[in-house]
Amino acid sequence: MGGEGTRVRWGRLLFAAAAYSAVRVAPAPADLSASGQQVLAIVAVAVVLWATEALPVALSSLVLLILLGAAAGLPSLTQAFIGFTSPVVFFLLGVQVMSVAVLKSGLAARAARLFLARARGRPGRLLPQLATLLPGLALLLPSAITRNAVLVPAYQEVFLRMGVPPDTRVPRALMLFLGVLHPLFSSAFLTGGTSSITTATLLGGFTWWRWFALMSVPYYTLLLLGWTALWVLLRRAPAPALRPVAPEPRRPVTAPEVRTILGIAAASALWLTDFWHGWSPALPALLAAGLLLLPGVGVLTWKDFEQGTSWGIFFVLGASLSLASALVNSGAAAWFARLLTERALAAAPPPAAVAAALVGLAALVHLGVTNIAACLALLVPIVATLAQALGLNPVACGLVLNMAVDAIIFYPVQTATSLIVYEAGGFTPRQVFLLGWMMLALTASVVVFVAIPYWRWWGLPLVVRAR
Repeated sequence: MGGEGTRVRWGRLLFAAAAYSAVRVAPAPADLSASGQQVLAIVAVAVVLWATEALPVALSSLVLLILLGAAAGLPSLTQAFIGFTSPVVFFLLGVQVMSVAVLKSGLAARAARLFLARARGRPGRLLPQLATLLPGLALLLPSAITRNAVLVPAYQEVFLRMGVPPDTRVPRALMLFLGVLHPLFSSAFLTGGTSSITTATLLGGFTWWRWFALMSVPYYTLLLLGWTALWVLLRRAPAPALRPVAPEPRRPVTAPEVRTILGIAAASALWLTDFWHGWSPALPALLAAGLLLLPGVGVLTWKDFEQGTSWGIFFVLGASLSLASALVNSGAAAWFARLLTERALAAAPPPAAVAAALVGLAALVHLGVTNIAACLALLVPIVATLAQALGLNPVACGLVLNMAVDAIIFYPVQTATSLIVYEAGGFTPRQVFLLGWMMLALTASVVVFVAIPYWRWWGLPLVVRAR
């Protein structure tokens, strides 16, 4: 088995090398620079390595950085590592400290017990009360991955105690909700995860409240429709008899929990008042991280942080942002946008059709580029250039991409959030695939009939000039 796995891995690496070589030696279009062709070859390697996991994602990111550093035509070697200077990277580090603190202090377990207690022993109440409490929990614990790491085993335990088989309607619906729809609660907030903060950084000009004002209604509408789609998908699943669960005794709030709440509350207060002080979201996150790590004040040691943090995410995010910058600086993004524009202008589609097509494009690219931040970092610069050529608003088009990459997945390992639930036996690949097609249709519908009119009302029209 080990030898077969090694052969598969080497086959994938050879495929990545072949993809790079094919793009590099192909005749370059007249309007594509040599450096642009070189960056596109690196993009091809990125897609293969991230999609096939031929190497660990962090190691793949290091390979991409080496290729970018060796690429000819970039303004300087610094440009190859510019992604690591982005506030997004440091925001993620701060949020990870907060997540580790919530877990270590016992605050996450308390939140999970609260969710279960409010259901009053009736599984049918679990999903509605989860949906009502998740917006607040997304502020307290921004990472959907961390929330699932706590919530999935908690809900498995309550279903076990209720005598509910995992393949029946309520467990399947709740686990699909956690794996597929749950991250949308985070993305309604600017500080809710890597997708929203990556898109906002690439587009620029967003405060916490402006992001929430623009994205809350489309996201919550999509969540409501997705919830309905869950019940349609699982309408024939059995609903067995239930037995009540005895309530757990209340436990006093501990000092580490209080200190964690205060640290996160300080960051939240600064995020909510960014219209006043103008700080980047990364600064409050780092401030909270510093307080939570401060000896005698916080709840973590640096060793706790090192052990509880996924450093691979740091490298993937930095490399993907560097790659996005290289696409723009080399002219490759503009060339690809011109290619798309020529075909789009020839077809002369209405703006709403372009927006719906962007949903499909994002879902297609996300099939191969499974890392959400990397997918957005590749797509946003290209689509921004395309939007300008078509007389559309690049910001509105970027927000469409954000919604599509967030909402549509077709296989369980496409996101880390869904992978946690799938590995716990929460759902089947077929259920994710079917829900993915339903979410594709729902996302396109929400974009066209809800988001675009709603954004226009907020002063963000899709069309900025007539073609």
